[in-house]
Amino acid sequence: MSTCWPLQGMSPSQKAVLISLADQANDDGYCWPSIKTIGVRTCLSDRAVQGAIRWLIAANLLRTSVRSGTSTVYQLTPAAYAPPQEMHPADPAPRGAANAPPPPQLLHPTPADAAPKPSMNRQLNHQGTKPARRRAEPVPRPDDVSEQTWSDWQQLRQAKRAPVTETVVDGARSESTKAGMALETFLQLWCIRGSQGLQAAWLKPAELPPGHRVPMGNPNKHAAAAATIFEGVWDA
Repeated sequence: MSTCWPLQGMSPSQKAVLISLADQANDDGYCWPSIKTIGVRTCLSDRAVQGAIRWLIAANLLRTSVRSGTSTVYQLTPAAYAPPQEMHPADPAPRGAANAPPPPQLLHPTPADAAPKPSMNRQLNHQGTKPARRRAEPVPRPDDVSEQTWSDWQQLRQAKRAPVTETVVDGARSESTKAGMALETFLQLWCIRGSQGLQAAWLKPAELPPGHRVPMGNPNKHAAAAATIFEGVWDA
């Protein structure tokens, strides 16, 4: 796991499957969990797990073989990691001659919109008197967080009905510093857990960088302050 955590250039779902396999692998890098087991551990669908495994194989992070015809054996090979090159679309087909006339277009008469009913006019006039609600400006993505990780984390917050504010991002950066990891890695781990909030003190030793420890303390001691910082959504 300590070899797989620093690897970059993959989506959170691909990283989640990689870390799950690394957590179950023996000293030689072999494990044989089922697709369903990996899905339960990573909160991914079977189709998403299978897609992530295909990508890991293409990136030379994983090798597979069949054990006694009953299950698939996975061998992790992080030392041979080589992200597959992105495929670019082919150039568009050339256009016709510049002097060629455009094709004729058939014009159909468009009937005028029917006038709204009097009852609808009163309703529209009533709605027009209401002041427009001002929408909150979106929080810009930090420079040290990739677009994919930022998008996945925002979707998780939206699913949990939790806002994304500068205060929440500042709190996440503070917790990532306590955990001894970059904000990018901290948010990826947050997405893998699928929780509404995440603190450095909640991380397991296997999830922390090698040699790093988070000071232990009373988890409820600063619960009120944490709830204030993260707008009352600081529960796992």
